[in-house]
Amino acid sequence: MTHSTTFSVLFFFLVQLKGFSQQAIQVQQNGEGEPILFLPGFANSSEVWTETLDHLDGTYQTHLIDYAGFNGLPPIDSPWLPRVNQALVDYIQSKDLKQVTLVGHSLGGTLALYLAAELKERVKEIILVDALPYTAKLMFPNQTEFEYDNLFSKSMLEMDDSSFETMATQQVNMMAFNEDKRPQILEWILNTDRKTYVNGYIDYLNFNATTFLEQIDCPVLILGVTSYGEAQAKQTYKDQYQLLKHYDLKMAPTSAHYIMYDQPEWFYTQLNLALND
Repeated sequence: MTHSTTFSVLFFFLVQLKGFSQQAIQVQQNGEGEPILFLPGFANSSEVWTETLDHLDGTYQTHLIDYAGFNGLPPIDSPWLPRVNQALVDYIQSKDLKQVTLVGHSLGGTLALYLAAELKERVKEIILVDALPYTAKLMFPNQTEFEYDNLFSKSMLEMDDSSFETMATQQVNMMAFNEDKRPQILEWILNTDRKTYVNGYIDYLNFNATTFLEQIDCPVLILGVTSYGEAQAKQTYKDQYQLLKHYDLKMAPTSAHYIMYDQPEWFYTQLNLALND
């Protein structure tokens, strides 16, 4: 083997290795029929949809998305979220998916809004599970830009595992009323790469999908939560989605952030009604 051939083989191997290490999403595809992409929330696993798949009323080609750095998957370089966005676009285009239904929880719903605007001719409908186009506006109404290098992020990166688990446990207890599911959600968070958790959340706060709403023509179903008061929640959705041409908002009774866990039967009913409409 010549030196030039050896170099070419080595270069190809390194390129392939880098491509693998920089994989922003992983996808599990199953079944036949119209495609549904299931997009989980921040620091979650596609396992959040396991019971949902068992209750689908119909035959579909399902695509379960997992994000780099979450629940044990290898991390990627920052900026994390733009790479995830581009990987999702590339995946849908490379698979030539059409008439796609996007089902997104939390962050996954925000990504679904972006995809519906970017690939509008390929998207059939969107089903959002307690998702907002601009989460930062709700949490930090007077701030529009967030830097990686800040005191809170630094403390999170330096926090010992025990303290981080205590913090994450408190968050999970607020986000899910279903006590049986809390350990699973917590495990996903604890198995998430800490740097991805911290810097990825900064990316999330900086991502404003409001600008994409006017470009969305497909039907949109928003499944909202009532844990912080139904009237206040409805007003939040109304304020955030005012640029969206058409949408249907349905409020889950007595539910926190994880509607699929807190009100599973209600959730399955709303999902199947939307899919079979």
